[in-house]
Amino acid sequence: MAKRDLATDTLLHWDEYEDKSPEEALPAIYAHAAATSKTVCGWYWAGIRRKRRAALAARFITFALLIFGTVLPIVAGLRNSAEVRLQFTQSGVAAAAAGGLLQVADRVFGWSSGWIRYVTTVTTMENLTRAFALDWAGYILGKGGVLDRADMKPLFDIAERFETEIRKLQADETEKWAVEFNSGTALLNDLIKAQRETGERAVQAARSAVAAQHAAQAMAERSSHTGAVELTLGNANAAIPVSIAIDAEAGVAFNGAVWSRLGLPAGQHTVTVHRDTPPLTIIRVVDVPASGIARIGVDIA
Repeated sequence: MAKRDLATDTLLHWDEYEDKSPEEALPAIYAHAAATSKTVCGWYWAGIRRKRRAALAARFITFALLIFGTVLPIVAGLRNSAEVRLQFTQSGVAAAAAGGLLQVADRVFGWSSGWIRYVTTVTTMENLTRAFALDWAGYILGKGGVLDRADMKPLFDIAERFETEIRKLQADETEKWAVEFNSGTALLNDLIKAQRETGERAVQAARSAVAAQHAAQAMAERSSHTGAVELTLGNANAAIPVSIAIDAEAGVAFNGAVWSRLGLPAGQHTVTVHRDTPPLTIIRVVDVPASGIARIGVDIA
């Protein structure tokens, strides 16, 4: 059953009791103050039980995860299989990370701090309740147990002061809760922002890795299929010495009619033919098919 919010009841008002007799007013005043204390303290004790269970569970689980995170990498070093060592090491890292997240949850939801705050508050409230009972009884004993209307206001002031102190403790604890709640919210926002930035960087790195992998696969696929170039040198007279180069390679001297080059990666290549006398340079771009021959002709007459 969920714990209800603690509402602020109506405090004592002298106007409600000044027209009544001491026999009727004093028990009602004392009962009102005692009920206020019981209601507020009961609310805090119910909260203490819930927060204590959550805080202790979080601590026990965190400690267990810390043990796993420490022991598993040590055990991994004793294994012979690389896969088993990797699995144990990754499990240890995951356990340590889970323990850290659990501690963050404790800070965000305030289980441990709320437990301590509630205990401190309700202990002070119960001390005030005992002091109130002693003050009330001490006043009556001081009067010899015989009370009249003149004693109603002093006893009312004792009860009113007690309820005011109880409510002040409640307000102080609520203010501390508000500060802690805002702090936990800010921490959660910082963690979300940091995780989002880390995730964006990871996504960008993954995209770059995938693009590089695709490019490497495409290049490897293209490189796995080679072709050839066959160059026919057109010249009506005798063969003329030339230099022939593929792409950025150094030129190769050739003196004949048909020149060829095998084992070229499929794709576009630049064929450069250079003649010294008279000077002449001819450049052709050829598309070499995979497992095929690209034939071109160059007239150097």
